[in-house]
Amino acid sequence: MNPLADRTGPIERSRIAYETTHSFYPWMDSMIPRKIFGWSRAIGTRTVTYPNHPGKHDGEALVTPQRSTAYKESRTGREVTSPPDAVVVVFSDDLLAYLTEAYAGEATELTFGTLYSFADLDHRVGVVGGFGIGAPTTAMVMEELVVDGVEAFLPVGFAGSLDPGIDMGEYVVCEKAVRDEGTSHHYAEPARFAHPSGSLLETTERVLAERDVPVHLGPSWTTDAFYRETVGEVERYASEGVLTVEMEAAAAFTVADHRGVDAAAMFVVSDYLGLSEWEPKFHLADEDLQRLGDAAKDVLASYLERTDAETSAPV
Repeated sequence: MNPLADRTGPIERSRIAYETTHSFYPWMDSMIPRKIFGWSRAIGTRTVTYPNHPGKHDGEALVTPQRSTAYKESRTGREVTSPPDAVVVVFSDDLLAYLTEAYAGEATELTFGTLYSFADLDHRVGVVGGFGIGAPTTAMVMEELVVDGVEAFLPVGFAGSLDPGIDMGEYVVCEKAVRDEGTSHHYAEPARFAHPSGSLLETTERVLAERDVPVHLGPSWTTDAFYRETVGEVERYASEGVLTVEMEAAAAFTVADHRGVDAAAMFVVSDYLGLSEWEPKFHLADEDLQRLGDAAKDVLASYLERTDAETSAPV
């Protein structure tokens, strides 16, 4: 009798097929993928995780940002000829509009969003936005800008606070990010945290310390699932000292590390997540976000001054 005959779901069929095969050929354990159709099984003492394909991190990518950029340029005629050295990465269309209106500069339309370089900084610092939110699109934008020559990225935006002691308008600098999204795991082996670049993090802390606004330094929780931030997770991460929750930092740090460029991240609070309620305050945070954008521009200008000085210093 076919053991799958009365089981119609694909996950259950995969499980039964695996166990039936394994009962006859136990040596195949090391040859069968550890995750099939969403069903996973721990093999020995190893923790099942993604990506599904074993050895993925050592594999060669078929689609590369270089090939993708070349294809798009051939189809559209648009080319980033003089990219800034460092960019602020924004996820709010309102913040992008503010920065491009407040500062003179030059815009380039990208396949994903808009790149704008600031004239008062000799076009060496810019802002990119208008591409949406979340880890996957952030990674794609960063990948293609690295190909163009961008060397540093500073994502800024709203974050939910897990710490009621952080007031509206205060800055939060991400010391490390919990990798609870999917994108970073396709770039690096499993680890709990992704880390910003030391030099850019240090510059961010120093520049913000000079401003008349309190700054909080601590971990952030990066997740893909905005509507699945559960009470249990909030309680756990808050008890561990995680300050905020957002959707991009872990991926930005991991992509930057993978490509050999720098990245850091900073936020302002838009909402509070407690154990019994969610308190949204997005409508009160627009001016805070604008000040954060101004600060990010200054951070990258200072970062470039530092790297220029280090490069020109005699050996």
